[in-house]
Amino acid sequence: MQDLRFPTFRVSKSLLDWLLQADEPSVRYHTLVQLLGRDETSREAEDAERQIGRVGWAARILGEQKESTYWDNPETCYVPKYASCIWKLIVLADLGGSGEDQPVKNSVEHFFGLHNVETGGFALRPKGSEKFDPHVCATGNMVRTLAKFGLADDDRVGKAIDWLLSQQLADGGWNCYAVWGGKHGSFKATIEPLWALSELLQNNPRAEWKESAERASEFLLRHRIFRSDRDDTVVMLDFLRTHYPLHYHYDYLHALRVLTTLGTKADPRMNDALKLLSDKRLPDGRWILEGVHRGWRYDHGWHGVSKLAGEVFRPEEVEVIQDGWGSGRTFQLEEAGKPSKWITLQALLVLKRLGNLNLE
Repeated sequence: MQDLRFPTFRVSKSLLDWLLQADEPSVRYHTLVQLLGRDETSREAEDAERQIGRVGWAARILGEQKESTYWDNPETCYVPKYASCIWKLIVLADLGGSGEDQPVKNSVEHFFGLHNVETGGFALRPKGSEKFDPHVCATGNMVRTLAKFGLADDDRVGKAIDWLLSQQLADGGWNCYAVWGGKHGSFKATIEPLWALSELLQNNPRAEWKESAERASEFLLRHRIFRSDRDDTVVMLDFLRTHYPLHYHYDYLHALRVLTTLGTKADPRMNDALKLLSDKRLPDGRWILEGVHRGWRYDHGWHGVSKLAGEVFRPEEVEVIQDGWGSGRTFQLEEAGKPSKWITLQALLVLKRLGNLNLE
């Protein structure tokens, strides 16, 4: 593990102007409030926030909603990937969409009605399916999403949080296959609950949540963000690319984003990931969107409750588009292989939290 003296990066006026363009109010709002530290109640921040859902990515997502309630499949919120409700709600919340908007409220209740498990957690398959059990990744993703929409105190979300914490493994991580004997945490299964905790702790620093987040953070740090703790190799080469949306996937920037949101500072076990972030920065200060996960090729006609087992995985969903635009049910905001406003913003926010950004 090398000792990295990480440099401080300067943000140019031209880069800020690019991020502050009015055509994408989500990026503009988060740049103003999170990056530049403007007050949420300032006129320019409020103006940008009001435009989320009216202009740009969030508006496009909402414009594709059917009956002001669901996307693509009314029978389930999970498939087909990545065109159905869960995937759209995750991104809407991340962009800054409002949980007070009626179409969002409708979709949230639609999700609860189909996927909420009364004993705690959220299932992949809809009610009436043979395998109606809570799932770690879906629960983690949706706890964070619902908290962003202002529902952290909802009893159904509270039960889901309690269930998530009950599933944390001895090594601090989570594993979607723990019910079948999985004992070692996985990167993908750990990042969603940890992302949820990073949101919850901003408003309610409960001791058990903080302890769980510390254990999960240590799991990622012990693995140096993307390495095996057995032989030090990179676990998956795809972890070294930036992606958005993440869906249930994982990469080094997403891990850095979550860890630094939780307050993790310059831990030397982050050095490999930070060097990667530095190396991938373009000369003009931007970062590229290096991958978008491909959506399902088939429609949903044979994935609903009529088929009780309910297929929830297809091989193409782990394929990565590295250049251009995907087709079909690929959920994509920006062109792969090109400089990305969202990736650039997240990279800059990581650097700011670590004290390695000059905004003068």
